[in-house]
Order: sequence, then C-alpha cells, then structure tokens
Amino acid sequence: MKENIIKTECAVIGGGFAGCTAALELADAGKKVFLYVKGKLLEDCSSYLVAGGLAAVPVKEKKVLGGDSFRLHIKETLKAGKYLNDVSIVEYCVEHFYEDVILWLAKKGVRFDGPGKAGYEYDLHQEGGHSKHRIFHIKDFTGHNIMEVMTEKIKKHPNIKVFQNHMAIDIVTKNKLSGKKGKDALLGVYIYDAENDSIKAVAPKALFLSTGGIGKVFMYTSNPDIATGDGFAMCYRAGLALANMEFVQFHPTVFYDPLAGSEFSRRFLLTEALRGAGAFLKLFKDSKEDFVKKYDPLGSKSTRDVVTGAEDIEMRKHGLNYVWLDCTKIDAKKIKSNFKNSYDFCLSKGIDMTKEPVPVVYAEHYSNGGVVTDKNGATEVAGLYVIGETSYTGLHGATRLASNSAPECVLFGRLAAAAYIAGGKQGEEGLPAWRTGGARKIKDLATIGYYWETVRRTMTSLCGVSRNEERLTAAKEVLSSLSNNIKNFYWYYRITKEFLEVRNIATVASIIIESALARKESRACHFREDYPKELKAFKRITIIKKKQKVLTKKTG
Repeated sequence: MKENIIKTECAVIGGGFAGCTAALELADAGKKVFLYVKGKLLEDCSSYLVAGGLAAVPVKEKKVLGGDSFRLHIKETLKAGKYLNDVSIVEYCVEHFYEDVILWLAKKGVRFDGPGKAGYEYDLHQEGGHSKHRIFHIKDFTGHNIMEVMTEKIKKHPNIKVFQNHMAIDIVTKNKLSGKKGKDALLGVYIYDAENDSIKAVAPKALFLSTGGIGKVFMYTSNPDIATGDGFAMCYRAGLALANMEFVQFHPTVFYDPLAGSEFSRRFLLTEALRGAGAFLKLFKDSKEDFVKKYDPLGSKSTRDVVTGAEDIEMRKHGLNYVWLDCTKIDAKKIKSNFKNSYDFCLSKGIDMTKEPVPVVYAEHYSNGGVVTDKNGATEVAGLYVIGETSYTGLHGATRLASNSAPECVLFGRLAAAAYIAGGKQGEEGLPAWRTGGARKIKDLATIGYYWETVRRTMTSLCGVSRNEERLTAAKEVLSSLSNNIKNFYWYYRITKEFLEVRNIATVASIIIESALARKESRACHFREDYPKELKAFKRITIIKKKQKVLTKKTG
C-alpha cells in the first residue's frame, strides 16, 4: 500500500444531506473542500432514500399558515422525544426549518410539490405524530430529488474535489496520540481508498463528519449498505462522548419480501405519509381493524415508537412474520400521484395498493443517539464537527418525530460550516503517516463473514425492539468476546472495506448494549420488558465514553 499525507483546509466525510450542505456552504465561502464518500456520490447515502419529506411550519409573507404554529411543532417534537430533547435546540430548529432549510433548498433549485390548499405554493403532507400538514415533499421520493440537485452543484463547484469509494478508518487527535488529557484537537483522519487499495493520511484544518446511520448493525434496516455506524465508532475510539445510543428507532412499514433477491427490495420503505393520508395497519389480510388503536387512540397515525411497539407485541403474540398496511381508503388517484414511487414498487411485486393491502414489517431506521455536539455541530475536539444522523444535537430526545431529521441535517450542515467560516477552532499539525508494518493480506474472508453475521443476528435477537436484562447481558457477552477477536484481527491483517465495516458495527453494537443496560425503564423506542414503565428518575440523557462508566445528565 502507498502512504500519502494530504493537507487541505476542509475535509467532509459523507455525502448525504448534511455532508453536501456543509461542503457547498464552505465552498461558496471560498474554502477548498475535499469530499470523501464511501460509495458513489448521489445514491449511496440514506438521504437519497428519504421518502416522506422535510417537516417545517409553513410560512407565507411572515405569517404561519394552515392553523399551524411554531409552538405546536415544538410541542409535538418534545412529546415524541418523551421530553429528553434539548428545548432550546428544538425551539431553534422549528423556528428556522422553513427559512433556513426549505427556502435555502428552493434557492438551490429544489422544487417541492405544489400548489397546495388556499393558494399556498406548496402541497403539504401530514405524518404520524404531526397534528398538521407540514411535510414538504416531492411525491414520495423527496431524497432522490434533493440529492440530485445537491450533487450536480457539487460536481460543478471549482472549490470541491470529490473522492468516491473512500472510507474513513480512524480519527487522530492530539490526546489520542499523546495519551494525555485536557483540551483536545484534531490532527487528522486515516482514509482507505478502496479502488487503489491504499491508505491516505488526511490532515485538514477542519473535519466535518457526516457518515450516516447504524442500520447494518441489525439484520433488517431501511438504510443503505453504507450505514455501518462508521462515524459513531470512530468518534468513540477517539474518546468523544456519545448520547442516548439506546434509542434506536425502527420504522413500522418496510416492505416484507423474504425471497427478494436484492437488498433494495428487502428494505423498501413505504412512507409515513401514507398513514397520515389514511392508511392503517392490520394483523391479517382480511382484517378491518387498526390494531394499533389498542395501544394508542391515534392508532396507525401515532408516532413510530408506538406503532412499532404495537407491531412487535402483536406479531410475537400471534406468531406472525409481518402485518398488513391497508391503503385502500386513500383515493386511488392520490396514491398514483403523491405516492407514485410506493405504488410502482408494490405493483412490480404484483400488489396493487389501491385495491389490496401490502405486507410490511418493522426495520431499523434511525439512530436517535449520536456524538455529542454543540448548537453548531462542534465537538469537544477543536477542528472536528459532527453533523447529520451521526450527531446528537438534542433535537430528537428519546425518539424522532417523523421528517424532523432531514431538515436537521441541512440546518446543522449550514450551522457547522458557518461556525468554521466565522473563525471556528482549527485542528493542529502532527498527523503521523500510516504504517502498515508487518500486517498480512487477509485470505480467510469467511471469518469476516462470520463476525458480520454474528453481530447483526445478536443485535436483532437480543437488543431489538423488545429488551430485558437477560437478553442484553447475553448480547454483551457475545460482543465482548467477538470484539477481542476483531481487535486482534485489525492489528494482524491489512485493511479491507469489509473488515472496517464489521469492526465498526461491533463497536456500535457494544455501545448500544451498554446504554440499553443502563436505562432501566421503558421510554419511546427503548422498551424494557423487565422495566415496562417510564420513570421520572430516568428523565436524563445517557452518556457513554470510552473507558468510562456510563453516565446520565439532565436534559437541556
């Protein structure tokens, strides 16, 4: 492998909404940006798969429309998050989502669907947990369209250089290198160039980390293949604090097809907006009742944690592998127009969703926890910003209100870039070159496959939707033993993308388990069978840091 040390002013790792936004804002300010993406720019990110849209209180001529209000959106965000949210962050986000996200995207060339009611230029959807129509969308493939606009601008920007098929290995900080404590600073990051089988030592003045979610930690996910928790794991190994990692949100309506040949077919997500428009979940194909109403008066229109919890209980009670999403009460023309992507996909599977129900199952969808940042995405390491799903800003609390995360990605991508441009702290010199040493080429790929399978099956079976002390302890023991083997493997063999990914999902899995063991209550998407009640004593944020006991602190 060749060794390269690369210096640049700004490096962005991850090409979803957050990463692309930060890159564009930095580049527009005259900064030279290196953008590293794990797969291909455009489609290999979770943002590309966003179906529903972006939540924002609609405003026209500085007046809120549709009977909505900032206060109402704030209230519903806090309610969904079970009041573990940082109130000041929730207020800021809700008050700025329209002006600083929707209008910013529109100026970039994104064309949201419209016109809407009462002469408003946009057509708005309503989703679970929202009492008003405030979801800006482009049919039901919003992410695809926004990413096309962003990536087109990135490709043409003279200040941005894109590196595809590049995967970050580890962040190097001053304290990590020296072993000392105190104020820390970024030195750089090691990146694996998969096409050329080489390691690059990149030393930017500022690093913007936006590597997406943790979906592949579990067997079933709506996330793309790149979602192996890379940023979470790297920051943990670098000594940064992570918050609320026990709160893993599962999406209740992912298409069920156990015989699907492609990963895409197995993870196709039927947007939340379908339930907002009148679709409901039922246990059997010929059922007429919304079974979620047994658990919440809103039924299938309730928040994702409620709906998913109801699914899990009923599926286990009746021995079901899936349930049914009935969309037949929605006008057929509306389905074929507003939900065309879902309609076309189901039709390709032989199901006309305007006439018959669709088989669905819950799947991992979003991490409500992440790397602790401030209001600008900055971390405790000077020069390091973490944005997007990898971060914990305080917006979501114990679970995410539908469609709040997409505008969060754009907003904090802008805030992080602005903070650096305005004179934010920079990293320091001193990144050492990568040393391969006596590491050998991996020949036994079956071992990596075994690690990969073990982590994901263990998490799905023992730390999924329903948890208890016995299962979590068993999962901890499995991951502890496996992590030691993976650590030894890392030092003995040369780097491959597959090994880096399994190393990261094992690290993230252990973090989730430790956090889940520490929270001895049930709250939002964290359900403990042995502690089924929500307790005031746990109205606190879970903080986990390498080589430290799991801590909790009061919410903001």
